[in-house]
Amino acid sequence: MAVESAAADRTIATDACVVGAGPVGLLAALALGRRGREITLLERRPAPDPDGPPPPGPAVVNIVQPVTLHLLDQIGVLGRLTEGAGVIPGAEIFFGPHLAARHLYEELDGSPVPHALSIRAFDLVRLLLAELAALPNVTVLWEAETLALTTDEDGDRTTLTVRTPAETVAVDARFVLAADGRSSTIRELAGIPAEVVPSTGSYLDVVVPSPPDWDGMARAHFGPHGYLLETRRAEEGLVLVWITDAATAAQVTEGPVQGLVETLSGVVPRLADWIARHVTDWDQVRRVQHHFVRTKTWSRDGVVLVGDSAHGMHAFGGQGLNTSLQDAACLAKLVDEALAGGSAAGIEEYEALRRPFIEAFQSLQVSNTQQPPAGAADEGERAPEFEVLALGQPAVRARISDAAAFLAAPGTPQGR
Repeated sequence: MAVESAAADRTIATDACVVGAGPVGLLAALALGRRGREITLLERRPAPDPDGPPPPGPAVVNIVQPVTLHLLDQIGVLGRLTEGAGVIPGAEIFFGPHLAARHLYEELDGSPVPHALSIRAFDLVRLLLAELAALPNVTVLWEAETLALTTDEDGDRTTLTVRTPAETVAVDARFVLAADGRSSTIRELAGIPAEVVPSTGSYLDVVVPSPPDWDGMARAHFGPHGYLLETRRAEEGLVLVWITDAATAAQVTEGPVQGLVETLSGVVPRLADWIARHVTDWDQVRRVQHHFVRTKTWSRDGVVLVGDSAHGMHAFGGQGLNTSLQDAACLAKLVDEALAGGSAAGIEEYEALRRPFIEAFQSLQVSNTQQPPAGAADEGERAPEFEVLALGQPAVRARISDAAAFLAAPGTPQGR
């Protein structure tokens, strides 16, 4: 990003600068701020009204799994988050018309929370911002545009030149955590190569009222149609998500909406009358373009990529926010240890454990959003493992557990 650095009106010296005030950046900032670290949080959007309405347009809704909910419980927001969420007790997996598996979270050994939640991202952001506002050692700069990034010769300090409507600020930090999304400015300024590739498949979803006899279970349907998910959409009702290849979708979407009704009803016959009654216009249907992000490295000279800036995903399997929040907690703990005088090598070690799992999941997502080739894997190989979704990657579960304890036990920083 070739932007000439402007002279700064003042300098902020900080332990860590977190870029991006979405759920991932907020969790990282909160985790470090509660340890007493001096934190500067940058966000390019204006400050939200804490009592105002959600932003216009369709709400971003995520399914948050038990292992991730446990992290949110440790920082004290799970109870309030649950009030506006949809509770998902478990999941059923169908291959064609056949029920292949049925799982309940409360029966899953090691599940820290007996359900998943369908939450609005806006609700989570509002709760995390309220927690962050109580910390005097956290400075938030809104409408902040990062113009330049420089690192000292030893790689020990990074300076961001940041322009706000009121001033230009130099933020001098030991670590920069970039949680600024798939088109990360910080990633680009740090010179970290990345591939940002749009999905070639099609993603359509439509929300209908909850059927009177619906039990709240999520149901995943695999078949020649692609993948269809029926699950809660926060408290708004039932969302039907259809993921398929572009050619199959085009055959339906280029005609009247009744073609979509017939496709959905053919996959879920028990909902056929309900779908036909409530899906009557294409304006009800949301079409989303997802992107995959892969980077050469997740860290360089004190700059650490977190969430979508490191590994953007498709929505298939609902692991984007889950893995990102888990990474935010784990990386915040590792940054805190480095600030206390320990080695920063733990950040690279974490990436070495985490990256193969993330990239394998991305590959699974690709296989479910493209037209399957002749002789493709059977439907059973297209479904992610329920236990892994609920409890996280086996190789990092101990680290996530340690991060949960870190979130629950704020203290005075050492090594100053």
